[in-house]
Amino acid sequence: MSRLVLAVAGLLVAASPSSGQSVPEGIHSLANGPAAMCGIVGADAADLLATARRSSGLRAVPIPSDRFEMFEGGEPVRYQLVATLPTEPAHPAVSCRELYEEGGALRMKRSMRCDADRADCDALFQEFQALDAEFTSAIRGGGL
Repeated sequence: MSRLVLAVAGLLVAASPSSGQSVPEGIHSLANGPAAMCGIVGADAADLLATARRSSGLRAVPIPSDRFEMFEGGEPVRYQLVATLPTEPAHPAVSCRELYEEGGALRMKRSMRCDADRADCDALFQEFQALDAEFTSAIRGGGL
C-alpha cells in the first residue's frame, strides 16, 4: 500500500466530526443532476458510491473507520474517493481528492457530493478541509 494511502487512512481514522461554523455561501451549489468525480459519474451521492464499487478504475482500500469507506484510482494513485457509511450524519456523501502535478508541484483538488442535511454536509466539508490542510503540510514537510 502506498505511503499516500496510508497517510490518508490515518488522517481519516483520526478525524472527528466538526462542530465549527457553517460553510460560507458561494462555496457550494445545489446538487441537482449528476455529479462527476474521480473518473466516475453518478446521479447522486448514493449512485456515485454504487458506481465506485463497480468501477474497474477504482480499488477499494480497507481502512479502520466506522465512518467512511475509501477507494483509490490511477497508477500511481491519482484519486482518492471517500464515501460516508450509513451511520454517519452526512450520509450519503462522496468526496474525491484528485492529485495532479502542475508546474513541477504536486497539487490537489477536492470535489464533494453530499445529499444529507446542509449542516451535516457543511461539517463534513470542513472536516475534509482540515484533513487537506494536514495532508498539504505533510507533503511540504516531506512527510510523504
